[in-house]
Amino acid sequence: MNKPRQRVLARPRRSAAPAARPAPEDVAAAFRDAAGQQVAARAGELEARVAARFGLAPDDDLVQQAADDVLDDPESDCAFLAPDVVVHIPLLMAGAVLTRRLTDEERAGGFLVVDTDLAGFAGVAEPAVDDGPLDVEEDDGHLVWVGPEDWFDDVPAGTLLAVRVASDGTVTLDPLDAEPPVPPGLLERLRDRYDAELAEPGLPVPAELLVLGVRLADRDAFGEPVPPLEELAAAAGLERRGSAFAHAEQVWAAGAEAERHDRLIDRLGPGGEATVALEVLDLLAAPDVDAAGLRRALDLLVGPDTVEAVTEELLGPDGDPAALVAVTGRLVAVAGSSSRAAVARWMAAVAAERDGRVLDAESHLRAACVEAPGWEFVEDRLAWYEADRGDGAAAAGRWRAIGLTDDDPDLAFAARFATADGPEPGRNAPCWCGSGRKYKQCHLGRPGTAPLPERAGWLWRKAIAYVERYGRETEEATLDAAVVRMGTGEDLERAVADPLTVDVVLHEEGWFARFLRDRGPLLPEDEARLGASWPAVDRTVYEVLAVRPGEGLDLRDLRTGDPIAVTDRTASRAVPVGTLLCARAVPDGGPGHQLVGGVLVVPPGRERGLLALLDEGTGEDLLAWAAAREAPPRPLGPDGAETLAARLRVDDGAADVLDVEYVPAGEGWVHLGPDDDVLAALDVAGDVLTVRTLTAPVLDEVLADLRVVLPEAETLPDL
Repeated sequence: MNKPRQRVLARPRRSAAPAARPAPEDVAAAFRDAAGQQVAARAGELEARVAARFGLAPDDDLVQQAADDVLDDPESDCAFLAPDVVVHIPLLMAGAVLTRRLTDEERAGGFLVVDTDLAGFAGVAEPAVDDGPLDVEEDDGHLVWVGPEDWFDDVPAGTLLAVRVASDGTVTLDPLDAEPPVPPGLLERLRDRYDAELAEPGLPVPAELLVLGVRLADRDAFGEPVPPLEELAAAAGLERRGSAFAHAEQVWAAGAEAERHDRLIDRLGPGGEATVALEVLDLLAAPDVDAAGLRRALDLLVGPDTVEAVTEELLGPDGDPAALVAVTGRLVAVAGSSSRAAVARWMAAVAAERDGRVLDAESHLRAACVEAPGWEFVEDRLAWYEADRGDGAAAAGRWRAIGLTDDDPDLAFAARFATADGPEPGRNAPCWCGSGRKYKQCHLGRPGTAPLPERAGWLWRKAIAYVERYGRETEEATLDAAVVRMGTGEDLERAVADPLTVDVVLHEEGWFARFLRDRGPLLPEDEARLGASWPAVDRTVYEVLAVRPGEGLDLRDLRTGDPIAVTDRTASRAVPVGTLLCARAVPDGGPGHQLVGGVLVVPPGRERGLLALLDEGTGEDLLAWAAAREAPPRPLGPDGAETLAARLRVDDGAADVLDVEYVPAGEGWVHLGPDDDVLAALDVAGDVLTVRTLTAPVLDEVLADLRVVLPEAETLPDL
């Protein structure tokens, strides 16, 4: 959840505008202003008005791009309707009522799907009910409003709800006792609007455009409750998939092709590589493709980025390997012995990986390296396999040969264990690397394994490498987590690199278990057994009882009270006794434990609230907590100084109360106004709670609230 909504507009995009004056953002603002002055206007009329304001020609690239930017913005109040009309959504939908039949899932989860039956209200920026604001989130690909916990306690599943939204965003839900009739002509207008939107792009029509188009054609439409949009559309011969409608399978196919094109453009950029990828996919999808066509596809696949993109598309959005397995089997058969064989083998390796045959995948990669020795693309992936096997020498040598530097984390771990000492197996004993071959046939004369506790950190790094290399699913999971970890900041790259981000993806989101499942046959047996014990270790808050610099820490689990000793070279040099740490101390395969993943320092007084979050919340909640802790907003006066403050003496439980009553931010809390403005900031140091505000009325309001929720608090002299 917590992803921004996306509105699909059936509108052709223009090419990007060159730099020009006035500023593009000023032209876009002028277009928004012009569009907001009436319910609907021709796009050309609005562009002419904006151009005249700045002394530009109506077809000036700056004006054209400003219109595109406004109309393609998912947060815009405007929408484009075929053939050439711009509507202002709040004005058009004023007074409208839409209906939604409450599902079992919605009732149980306290949410309402908005982007289908209620699509005309999907753009409401700050929806609210009497009990407070509704959260706008994404769930299973749909935009939803999440309400209070008891939102639907008195509403049975299957109830038809009449939904209205006032100009201030207030949402009212009225259960209907009787099924409303279908007004005369409504189905015809609905189908006419669908046909109009379908005409130019030939793609499925978003629900929002259907509602807006019908409302524009008949301002009385949706003025009274009618059956839900999906039921109306079905009666008009339309099928819903997701939040769009179509009348025939070829339209859905065209939509899937357009989505594929957009994904390839996003991944490869416009032009060359995306065009090549589309040509290859067309060749491979042809039911009558012959050996010559398959060889042509391989000849086109010369760029690693293109190979990866085509492979991901063949896997499909659900990661089903069946199609990729079938295609790559034919590609390998026709490739012969050449560089094109290396491409076929690489793709076949990925297909085998996703099909649960990692040992077959390794065989394909070794064959690929024979066909194209030194090609970084295949050498790197085979080195990954050798590292997972524990063959640090082979992996390090391969990575160094393709130019990786010693600060690369995968190479650093492999190099560290390239010369590890270990007992040498007998010549006919199974090799220590786990390959299943005899030692004399595999690693005779090469280093054995280091003790398992020394390899625990490498095992965690192998799991991270799996997330980094798996493909689209883990890329999206990591980016989603990073967006939450980033909070209000803008450094997405830093958030992606933060150890807590991938830690949450691996532990809370379950990818570590998938790593063990997929890569387990490669891992040394003792590492696989050790890894299997880690998912059961919950994240908790530890107090540092003693420090052994460069060696480890003695900790106490604040959830259970149990002491635990951990081996740690880094944190033991940086944290003093008494520090509170949010982390996971996992078994290391010996007598001790080690900290893996992200380690957070917990401000004193916040540990109980954090433990409650860990018990009841999600990984996303933890990332949001970490983001808020690092970016404390403060209310400032015009000169940059905080203007008013008060202090209270509080007991140990104050932080838990403040976690409930206010919004955690940084090492304190904030009191927000109706527009989410920061009106006051609160923080606790020891037993002193300090409140800082801009105005006396706000200070009085906060102090009055604190007297209720913290009745034992003692007011201290003014600062």
